[in-house]
Amino acid sequence: MQNTYILFKPLISLWERMLPPLKYATTRWILLPKLKSDSAEMRSYAAQALESMGDTQAVLPLIDALQDSDGTVRRFAISSLGALRDVRAAESLIPFLDDMEPDMRCAAAVALGDLRAAHSVDPLIAALNDPDRSVCSATVIALGKIGSRRAIGPLNELSRTTDSEWLRRYVSETLHQIEEHEDKNESYSEVLY
Repeated sequence: MQNTYILFKPLISLWERMLPPLKYATTRWILLPKLKSDSAEMRSYAAQALESMGDTQAVLPLIDALQDSDGTVRRFAISSLGALRDVRAAESLIPFLDDMEPDMRCAAAVALGDLRAAHSVDPLIAALNDPDRSVCSATVIALGKIGSRRAIGPLNELSRTTDSEWLRRYVSETLHQIEEHEDKNESYSEVLY
């Protein structure tokens, strides 16, 4: 068995080196054109598939897909933009925190948290007042990922006023994350100066 591995090791190594270019070629030549398909279902599948490709060439076409007439396409585009973690998408995602559909607001909060874009903190703080608990929970978690101290006061207020035990738990965890984030930044400052 070990001899077989030795025999195929160069082939495995070659395959591993070929995968990234193949993945990016798939993004550019197969998936991105599907975002312009006449079929909303095809556009949805393409937007969803781009999430796992990791190719930042998809960011601008996905930002364009946020204007799609189909809500499912827009929701998958939002999720994919968050997964790609390219902050160029943040400004385009912020308006979705005010969308009529709770799942769009929730997806936008999750994506902004994944982007960790500091300039999205204030719109996320405003979204803490969302009447939908799933949106509010996603917003609390997003603020924890970003780790901004500006969120501490509004999070404490939410914890004090909510009747949801789960939401209070999320707030507690988020406040802990912000504290850890601050401790990490202080440690880096001490090392740098």
